[in-house]
Amino acid sequence: MKKLRRAALFVTLPLAVVLVAGYVWYRTSETGERWRYEEKLSSYCAGLLPLEESAVFTGYDTETSLSVDLQHGTGDDVYHRCKVADLYVSVGRIPAEADTAPERVDGILAELGPRSRDFLPVGLGGGWTGHTDLHSTSIVLPCTNKPGYIAVDAESDDSHATPTGARQVAELAVGIARKAARHWSCEAEPGDRIPPLPEPRSSSWPQSASGTCAGLGIPNDDLWVHWVKETPASAAALTERCALGETKARDEVLYWLSADYGLYAQARRAANDDLKPWEEPSGLAPNRAYATASCPGAPDALLTISATEYVHGAKPRFLVDTLTAFAERSVKLHGCTDLKLPSAG
Repeated sequence: MKKLRRAALFVTLPLAVVLVAGYVWYRTSETGERWRYEEKLSSYCAGLLPLEESAVFTGYDTETSLSVDLQHGTGDDVYHRCKVADLYVSVGRIPAEADTAPERVDGILAELGPRSRDFLPVGLGGGWTGHTDLHSTSIVLPCTNKPGYIAVDAESDDSHATPTGARQVAELAVGIARKAARHWSCEAEPGDRIPPLPEPRSSSWPQSASGTCAGLGIPNDDLWVHWVKETPASAAALTERCALGETKARDEVLYWLSADYGLYAQARRAANDDLKPWEEPSGLAPNRAYATASCPGAPDALLTISATEYVHGAKPRFLVDTLTAFAERSVKLHGCTDLKLPSAG
């Protein structure tokens, strides 16, 4: 009996040592850290986060970097919102009914579109439809085998507000889009890697604009508009912005020009309570005007001009003429037609 106990001891002691050593290795080694991270990602955010692209921000940390995991909605309207280090990521499906003008915006549709006023949005390139403004990055992926879309949005803070940082955020977003398409059986045509993003442009003379502010026809002796801020114009971008500013008093933006396409246009329609652009194809209101255009296989484009609080009593003729020049260039670039413009009376 003693021999049996001694033999059992010789078996169990080494086994216990192996188990303890294995646990320590699992908890402390780089490989063990990666395995724990992969295990967490299998269920976190519905398993839609890509490994390497998310690890750029988390460093494979599972304790504090993957700390918020929420699900909203039901059925086809379900979407997930989770935290990846200091980023907030949303991913979900948008039903085909979003192609018709909604009277309210909810779900992940509400997350789409630029939010920063410090940086203008640019297209992502690489065959992807979406944008980044160095703080928000969104992607829309149409399904080819059934009606509907996959949408991803990532919100970051100032720590990623550089072209390099925003490109890393965009790579995370496209990685999520690829996994989400497989998860929801959405056959799609994803793009390639995100190319380097352009540096933000400084202000320039209105007459020298060559991107989203090109061709506005603002004369050299205009008493109010002294500069413009723009980004390169791209047919693949779902949104364009152009800012018109002055230097006499506060060096502030006086007017914002915006062009939104596809689901971005639908999100803006639903959020735009004062002009209600789903009721008429064009319109003019105090300090604002909007136009629409027909785009093949997509919701109508929405193009707007709005005066900021630094403008007192914007002239209707200026609003209409400037919006007209902006809209004509933009819709032509995006292959849209039947532009409906407001009248200054």
